[in-house]
Amino acid sequence: MKSASLASLGSVLPVKAVRGQAARPVRSKRDLMQAVLDLSTPPSYIPAGFFMHFGLRGDAAVKAHLDYFHATGMDFVKIQYDEQPLPPNNEIKTPADWARLPVLGEGWFEPSLYLLRRLIEEAKSEALIIQTVYSPIQLATQAVPSALFVQHVKQDAELVCRGIENITLSLLNFVHAAARLGVDGFYMCSQGGETNRIDDLALFDRAIKTYDMLLYKEASRVAPSSIMHLCDYEGSYDKFAERFNDYPGQAVNVPLSADARPLSLKEASNLFKRPIMGGIDRHGIVTTGTPEQAKQATLAVLKEAPAHFILGADCTVNAKTPLENLRAAIRTAHEYRN
Repeated sequence: MKSASLASLGSVLPVKAVRGQAARPVRSKRDLMQAVLDLSTPPSYIPAGFFMHFGLRGDAAVKAHLDYFHATGMDFVKIQYDEQPLPPNNEIKTPADWARLPVLGEGWFEPSLYLLRRLIEEAKSEALIIQTVYSPIQLATQAVPSALFVQHVKQDAELVCRGIENITLSLLNFVHAAARLGVDGFYMCSQGGETNRIDDLALFDRAIKTYDMLLYKEASRVAPSSIMHLCDYEGSYDKFAERFNDYPGQAVNVPLSADARPLSLKEASNLFKRPIMGGIDRHGIVTTGTPEQAKQATLAVLKEAPAHFILGADCTVNAKTPLENLRAAIRTAHEYRN
């Protein structure tokens, strides 16, 4: 299916017509998102957002993010973390070698901070600006192959944790810099505890959760409009509630399954007692079908969604996902009424 051009698709923010005047927004996207994140009031609107990697840097990345935000009509600007991978580190051959990983200062993150700074300038008046932050383990497995990381953790977690601590301190430098620039929140990603990696709960708590919690509690403190993403891109989880129910975040983006069975949105809502984001299979109809099929799939999700809900996918959608399908899903959420 051929995608529509970014420029040909517009915003779907609700508008109110006034006689003799142009239509104007009823409420800003910022207000609409914050109303859903506020559990004290029943929301009257379902926001939505889907994420796509652009693989660009500098001003090209700024343009791609803005074009995509306006083309899809999504309710917040979610900034991808495409610009700052840790380079492969061939010196890490044993668990003791992890201590060699340096603590990175703010200057190292300047490409990502430039993108954030520009998007704040261009779009903060319109919508929440949410910056992606990878977990320490996600950066660790950029420096070394995932299998080697798992091997080292199982051999001597304490030695490996010396390096994970340095990565965490590096990411805290990034989070604090982003907060000073005026970011509204973070999209905080957790990985590592999948059944095909660190399945053992005690080992997961020591080598992964300890550093997730240090980083993401601070991220939530300095910018509270944050979304916790429990990412199953690398594999599924068991003991899901035991692993994650105390993770921070004002909302939680959940996978479609856990503990070898489907995870319903209402079950996730009961577990986390916060607004839930998700519902759409990133590999499913939204990518492979037509706009009408994407609409019908969205309606099926919305019928089962909790009251405080943000429509989205279980993870980043494919770069070839038709924009018409994303737009249809988002419009369906905006127009939905129980």
